[in-house]
Amino acid sequence: MTAGADNDRTTDRHGTTSPKLLPGGQDLSTWVTLFYDLVFVAAILIFTKAVEHVHPQTGVLWIVGVFAATWWVWFSSTLLMHRFHQSDLIHRLLLLFQMLVIVLMAMEARVSFDHEASLIGFEFGLLLLSIAAMYARAGYGRHAASEAGAARQLAAVNLAAAVICLIGSLTPQPYRLIINLVGIIIVTTGSASVWRSLSLFTTQDEEHFLERMGAFTLIVCGEAFIETALAVSGASIESIDVWSLMFEFVLVFALFSSYFEDVPWAGIHPNRFGGWSGLHLFAQVSIAATAVSATKLIGDHTGEPLPDSEIIRLTIPLVAFYLALSGIDACSRRRPYAPVLKVHAATSVLVLIVGVMAWFIPWVHLAETLPMLDVIAILHLIAIDRVRERTGVVDREELAVRT
Repeated sequence: MTAGADNDRTTDRHGTTSPKLLPGGQDLSTWVTLFYDLVFVAAILIFTKAVEHVHPQTGVLWIVGVFAATWWVWFSSTLLMHRFHQSDLIHRLLLLFQMLVIVLMAMEARVSFDHEASLIGFEFGLLLLSIAAMYARAGYGRHAASEAGAARQLAAVNLAAAVICLIGSLTPQPYRLIINLVGIIIVTTGSASVWRSLSLFTTQDEEHFLERMGAFTLIVCGEAFIETALAVSGASIESIDVWSLMFEFVLVFALFSSYFEDVPWAGIHPNRFGGWSGLHLFAQVSIAATAVSATKLIGDHTGEPLPDSEIIRLTIPLVAFYLALSGIDACSRRRPYAPVLKVHAATSVLVLIVGVMAWFIPWVHLAETLPMLDVIAILHLIAIDRVRERTGVVDREELAVRT
């Protein structure tokens, strides 16, 4: 075996490349991705804090959009690290640069809505430049011709989108937002087109993406616990604080269990990876939003009616989460997936009914609403476990024949 040009792959005498391994046969790029995930622990906490304090409330959509942009950087970089197994010193320095810029974007999210948004577009352009550099290095390394060509195409797509976003940061509103949206459309659609041509889904690829998405979802669940605990630690302990803390802990445990007892085992439909990934973004945002809901409730009074805005904060994220799970199941290899999908959809309807009751019925207050939502989440966990026993997971080859 001889060392590859990138110092992160090895090449045999037939020209076949494979990842550089640590002693014991472990892939170094796996450990690099775990280190890379650490920045999102801080970034998600910053984003949720920004959502708590942003005014007007329409600013929440802006912050969610900025989070989605950083999520795309994580997603694209994770795909790159797995497919091309980059993990050498230069690659790690590029990741370090990304981590710094991502934290800066999170810090700018609230400020940019209140004042100027030019720095967000500029920072996103820098992140796309770093991804373009990573793909360019892969494109001129020792990879198979098809992979090297795809890497160069991806480098060009990210470079073009980066230039557009950097130019957009120099223009006044509303043109700045329009130009940045054009850059985002180019990088997402262009990248998806190139990745599709690579026949992305080997068995190893699928296992990797299940693991990576699961790890990121776990990070979001952990952040929900941390967010609520920090809020309670800075408040006087009233009955509503205890209810909010119990609500969030029980709820996140139920959401965590619902996800990890189903999604990692159901696999990914080889033709629906895009939908499977995008729905994960919705599910992860919804989990983080439940933490924001719980922390906003701390300090309220049990005897007062639940404000309309807090009803929305409570119900919409939960409805969105269970609907996202429905879509993820439809994009999996579970067959039949309709029974599981129906349980998710029915749970969404029940959550919505509780929200409407709390909104319109004067005597339904916070103390009654939170336990009802927890009970629904636990009942969903029990029901989905029983329904899942009547389904199975189809092999990739068999599914390919069916479709």
